[in-house]
Amino acid sequence: LAHAVARAVARASPELVLVGLSSSTVMRHAAEAEGLRFAAEAFADRRYEADGSLRSRKLEGALLTDSLAVAAQALSITHEGFAIAADGTRVLLRADTLCLHGDTPGAAENARQVHASLTAAGIGIAPLSR
Repeated sequence: LAHAVARAVARASPELVLVGLSSSTVMRHAAEAEGLRFAAEAFADRRYEADGSLRSRKLEGALLTDSLAVAAQALSITHEGFAIAADGTRVLLRADTLCLHGDTPGAAENARQVHASLTAAGIGIAPLSR
């Protein structure tokens, strides 16, 4: 499936950046096989499990809604390279881009807090490019 997605993206435009879950080595390899840039995506407003997967939305605490917690996770991912899992362990994450869900309660405030925190830490915010 990853190779089918990468082929379709490459056919649409080889200049596109294929964004995929940061832990998805399968998607990364598929993108690279098609000559695409792969951007590893991490989630500022979602809780992770210890294995690096996203916590199921069916479980409590899967969605971070407190803007300060969202900003802290964004800063931890970008500056330190990890997020704190639901069980309290550190999950190593390599991220080229962060996702903030627009349908999360308080999404606009989350975005403001993330922007302020990253900017204050000297972490640049820029669009993805090839």
